[in-house]
Amino acid sequence: MKTWSLPILTALICVSLAAGALAQTSTAVAYKYSNLTYPGASATSANGINNGNVVVGSYVDSANVTHGFKWQNGTFTAINFPGATDTSVNGINDNGDVVGSYDIGGPSNTHAFVRRSGAFSTIDFPGGGGSAAVGINNAGTIVGNYGNSNGYVLKNGAYNTLDAPQQPGEMNDTELTGINNQGWITGRVFSGDDWRGFWYVAGEFDFLKPLFSPDNTVSGSNGRGDIVGQDFATCFLSFAVESNEGSEATERYPREQTLSGGCGKSINYARVIVGNQPWGGSAFLAVPVLTLTVTSPVDHGTYSNPVHVVASTTGSTPATQMQVWVNSKEVYHVSGGTLNANINLPVGNNERFVVQAVAANGVTAKTIQTITVH
Repeated sequence: MKTWSLPILTALICVSLAAGALAQTSTAVAYKYSNLTYPGASATSANGINNGNVVVGSYVDSANVTHGFKWQNGTFTAINFPGATDTSVNGINDNGDVVGSYDIGGPSNTHAFVRRSGAFSTIDFPGGGGSAAVGINNAGTIVGNYGNSNGYVLKNGAYNTLDAPQQPGEMNDTELTGINNQGWITGRVFSGDDWRGFWYVAGEFDFLKPLFSPDNTVSGSNGRGDIVGQDFATCFLSFAVESNEGSEATERYPREQTLSGGCGKSINYARVIVGNQPWGGSAFLAVPVLTLTVTSPVDHGTYSNPVHVVASTTGSTPATQMQVWVNSKEVYHVSGGTLNANINLPVGNNERFVVQAVAANGVTAKTIQTITVH
């Protein structure tokens, strides 16, 4: 795969960092993928990306030693905790502060660290028995894990355990995966005999799937409220997940867009994703090339004909046609990358409503909604 040129990534850095995504929109993104491989490494893992498109991760050298790295503007730089036998870098904020873990040999000798302005500090959870830091945001809040079964938050010098709810009688088994600049914490918890992905916002846990679903993980989130992760065998991206907020019993779990190039570990505000191929060995960088946004109709809405359909596209790969499909049949199309029309749609309950943007080179982005038309 080709390496991304600096102009593409620089343009993405310039995306406005205003907080939040519109709650009542549906979004889809088409990506172009490239490999991230540390020179000479036998394996590379991309674990974090900030809003400046600086990537951090880990690689394994020819002697089977693990090192951390930073990738910026096409250049790799190794990061190693002084005196450590192995180093992994897991997260980075917009200030360039990084967090991770290091080993010094022997059992239970894994430690969490933060590096600020080039200076390393150990930040183990007190009395926790092995620690690893996995994320840091611009406020300096750090999240990590200790003792192989608990998550923790380090904020303003104070450590606090953060464990997700489980079923009665289950032993603690929470693994945090990251934190965004709005303070959202992501992770997974082993409950009901499966891993269950979650995000934690304002003191409340929300879950990717219902209890007893097959293994799933939420690996990272951005300032728009988008999340990335793995749902059993599928790598996914979900948009503005708090827009479906409700009680545990009534909330609609987020729709998932499949990521074909691998499972995301981290996503920034420009929706650039880094992660790893689930079959191992390769890290990737995914850059948006076509983004589709549908503002009308809204998902799970009820409408009378004609239905007002509004959609637009952005990206380096322009859309040349916008299509509307209902229950797998095309009912409308228009040239260009915008759509604003009153369309008579087939009448029915819980219909599969799709808006698809098509580029001249065959790249497509499509949203899938469920609507009722009277």
